[in-house]
Amino acid sequence: MKVVISPRLAACKDAVYFVNSLPETFDNSGKTVFSGRNTIKVFKVEWGGKAQEVCVKRFKRPNAAQKIAYTFFRTTKAQRAFENAHELIRRGFDTPEPMAYVRTTRCGLVDYCYYVSATDYNPPIKEQLNDPEEFSKEVADGFARFAASLHENGILDIDLNSTNVLYSMQSDGTCHFSLIDINRMRFMPEGCKLPIGECMENLTRFTGRYDLFRYVAECYVECRDMPAETVEQLVNVKKIHDEKWRRRKSMLKIFK
Repeated sequence: MKVVISPRLAACKDAVYFVNSLPETFDNSGKTVFSGRNTIKVFKVEWGGKAQEVCVKRFKRPNAAQKIAYTFFRTTKAQRAFENAHELIRRGFDTPEPMAYVRTTRCGLVDYCYYVSATDYNPPIKEQLNDPEEFSKEVADGFARFAASLHENGILDIDLNSTNVLYSMQSDGTCHFSLIDINRMRFMPEGCKLPIGECMENLTRFTGRYDLFRYVAECYVECRDMPAETVEQLVNVKKIHDEKWRRRKSMLKIFK
């Protein structure tokens, strides 16, 4: 078993014990907040005399091919989430504090993996953008600026969808954003820019609504000081992306 704990918690015996015990205690303790491909639980803990809640995500047990890949060739999703969180925070963006990750093995190969972080109960932007008939222009404006800032800082969140971006309204009327589910990210070296084509493709993922997408695209283009015609390019990229997705879903139905 491999256990990595953030430096802030490494000296806390209660935290170290909790993290090391996760493979034995996860199934029978904590409160389940999501159960699907992965399982997410919230645990009430008292570390160093301070009561708090922590979030633990157990990733789906990998299949045979994935076990080999994660053991010999790739870092696990839990490790990537932990490392990506630290890099996001270092670059000035918010995500729940990364606390630890655990990698277990079985017969010499990677088995279950766990990612431990602070909790964040702010709602996802989906509630203000994709769910209502009239989307919130305040949240849409804020998200466009947020996405532009991510891209300008060389950050590509592969899972930049409306359930993985949390928001909170600030006293000055602006929106503050935080990223979750961050095991799939790409960071350019500081000072290097992301290719604009990759930025455009990345922006297609947060909605299926074209009224919302165009609105965000207009704000995004303005934030990045791009030519006005870039909006239509973004909309075309979105249409191509969605058509590919529809075809893929159709093929999957055929082979079910």
